[in-house]
Amino acid sequence: MKSDQDHIVLCKQLIEEKFHFEKNGGDLLRQRDLEYLADQIEANSGIKLSLSTLKRLWKKDYDTTPHPSTLDALVSLLGFKDWQEFKMTHASLPGEPDARSERQRFWRKWIAVPLAALALLFFWIITSGGRESDLARPLIKGPVVFNGNKTVSQGVPNTVIFNYDVSNIEADSFFFQQSWNNIERVKLDPDGQVYSNIYYYPGFHKAKLIANDSIVSRFRVHITTDGWFPLVRYSYTDGLPTYLKGQSYVSNGALHVRRSDLEASNVATDKYFSLSYFNVREFENTHSDNFTVDARVASDSSSTSPCNGFELVILAEVHIFYISVVARGCERESGIKMGEVVHRGTTNDLSAFGRDVTQWQNVQVKVVDKKASISLDDKVVYTITFKQDLGKVVGLTCNFAGTGAVDYMKLTNGEGKVVLEDTFEQ
Repeated sequence: MKSDQDHIVLCKQLIEEKFHFEKNGGDLLRQRDLEYLADQIEANSGIKLSLSTLKRLWKKDYDTTPHPSTLDALVSLLGFKDWQEFKMTHASLPGEPDARSERQRFWRKWIAVPLAALALLFFWIITSGGRESDLARPLIKGPVVFNGNKTVSQGVPNTVIFNYDVSNIEADSFFFQQSWNNIERVKLDPDGQVYSNIYYYPGFHKAKLIANDSIVSRFRVHITTDGWFPLVRYSYTDGLPTYLKGQSYVSNGALHVRRSDLEASNVATDKYFSLSYFNVREFENTHSDNFTVDARVASDSSSTSPCNGFELVILAEVHIFYISVVARGCERESGIKMGEVVHRGTTNDLSAFGRDVTQWQNVQVKVVDKKASISLDDKVVYTITFKQDLGKVVGLTCNFAGTGAVDYMKLTNGEGKVVLEDTFEQ
């Protein structure tokens, strides 16, 4: 039977594989990777783990058992409800009893625990709040200034000059963080007023002003593109993507960057990489409560990824929408996010999203009054209802594990007006 330490090692290994992390000497991940994990954990589980906690977990000689809420937070990255579900799924080594036997022993063990001990454990979890923090909450005594201006109106790279004033905040330290997914956190001079930062990715970014571990102000940065903009990255946390050298990648009626195009731009195609097409702009009167996206997309058959596929992403001001369509047999890797609601293939039946992705896939995401219907080949295969107001639709992205093509893309607002339609005809 696996020990808790065996499970912790396995959990870290699966996280590293999922996010394609590379080690920074020994077993320690790069700081920006750990920052990225902290943000993803908070988004998935609501638990805020400090950077120091994640650093301890990834130390080579780590041999202690973390707080239960920390373990629950870690496995949320892999789509599990909690640590016990993860352990049950990975309970047995070859030749050992199966997970069912382990589950039976687990429940027999806990039924035998005295009720008083269970009550004490419940009180401890509730009073601890399931959250970790190394620093006290800051004291805000007056207005906080945090705003910025782009140095170029459109495109990337794009420097934003931020102005800040934290004189009305009592805190031990202050930080700037570019956005949720560009995880470089920079310490600020509390007596300073200006900090500049380069945005290498298009999108709708929410820059953060942080005092101790608390976000005290946000500023929205909309980095737009002139039409469709392709780029390549080697991992989810690459702060510096590779821009492609060609002027246009439209051929045979489709937007299509080929492997030969990547090699011409010095992309290391022998490594894992993902290709993304961004179209980020202001769309006329298009709110995330009511809109429709129609697309025709395919992955290249030459992809070396064992689980080939693509991800259609709709950017909104507050959250994103996405669906992952994967090769048949890889349905566990699929996922759907509609606003604040996330369904993953690990804990949901997403078998409908396993397709022959090397053939054109007709995809539709239709949202009416915050109810999203997802169709493949004109058949509704999944529905999700979300509750939050996510603001306007501000961009579209298509991501590929390897290379792929977009044959058609259309965005229609809630009034039935087509605000974007690309057929990629030359």
